[in-house]
Amino acid sequence: MTPLSIDKVLEQVKRQVRAIKAYTLAPLEAPIKLNQNENPFGMPAEIRDEVLARLARCDWARYPDFVPARLLAQLADYTGWVPEGVMAGNGSNEMIQSVIQATIEPGKRVVLPEPTFSVYRQVISVAGGEICSVPLTDDLQFDLPALRSAIGSLRPAMTIVCAPNNPTGSTLTRAELAILLEEAAPGLVVVDQAYLEIGGEDAVPLLPDHPNLVILRTFSKAMAMGGLRVGYCLADPALIREFNKAKMPYSLNVFSMIAAEVALERRDLLAPLVEAMAAEKDRLATELASIPGVHPYPSVANFLLVEVPLPPGDLFARLHERGILVRDLSQSPLLSRHLRISVGTPAENRLLLAALREIILGKGEAA
Repeated sequence: MTPLSIDKVLEQVKRQVRAIKAYTLAPLEAPIKLNQNENPFGMPAEIRDEVLARLARCDWARYPDFVPARLLAQLADYTGWVPEGVMAGNGSNEMIQSVIQATIEPGKRVVLPEPTFSVYRQVISVAGGEICSVPLTDDLQFDLPALRSAIGSLRPAMTIVCAPNNPTGSTLTRAELAILLEEAAPGLVVVDQAYLEIGGEDAVPLLPDHPNLVILRTFSKAMAMGGLRVGYCLADPALIREFNKAKMPYSLNVFSMIAAEVALERRDLLAPLVEAMAAEKDRLATELASIPGVHPYPSVANFLLVEVPLPPGDLFARLHERGILVRDLSQSPLLSRHLRISVGTPAENRLLLAALREIILGKGEAA
């Protein structure tokens, strides 16, 4: 018998999967980590202690609740929506995957403003959907007329809008989202609001009148829970019932579920940290703009898209040599001279600014 080759085996993998690159992040480490849009202040000790105390009382041998009813009720109260219209799971990435798996199949079109979060393109491609890219404007804002035109002519099954948008920090108003919802109906409009607590307009008031609206949220940013992976989806209860069919059972573990519950109960402790993060973002933008050749774009999120005067790859490497990690975006369309910089603590931001001045100007004065 002729030995079986791996090339023949790989033919069993979907053509569209083999055609794309996996979402990845270089396994680099640095003392100052400004590359993943995390909350730099971390979880308040009072919340951490309460989470650990409740976890200690749990029976770890038992599965978590099949339906996390308590958390869903808390999320409904937090967002102003109905519990039956809430789905929670293993980060907003699982929400993205579940929504797309439940709706997109080969031949179905998805309108996608780009550049944006690359996971959308990956999951759509795996599902076999047809991506209809609508570029942002030259100043990296959403092109509302172009989006309306694409929706009107293509009649997509889904339009995905990240608002605030990663990596640009730009957004759409609630009124603009309402226009897209009207244009897209009956196609879905998925609005990823991962950064809502930091900035942007809440889309939840649009839900009662727009059953084609799907909202995605996360605990990874403002709630300082990136390591625990909790995300949730808000939509018409009938849609949520269908999305749940595409989500893995028990995907939200006990630790993460308890942490999310406590974070919602004590969100008063998190609110000052979110305010501090927003203030640091504004200060960092002002300081960056004072460096010749550096242009930070307006952002309502906890990061800044920054056009730089040196090749981004080189600047990324030189910052990493100094113990600072940022995100090099130069391989993305429209972003060939750009870095994305997450907002750090005041001390981290001062070190970043000093390093940038030293590299770009040959000066190392404090920010």
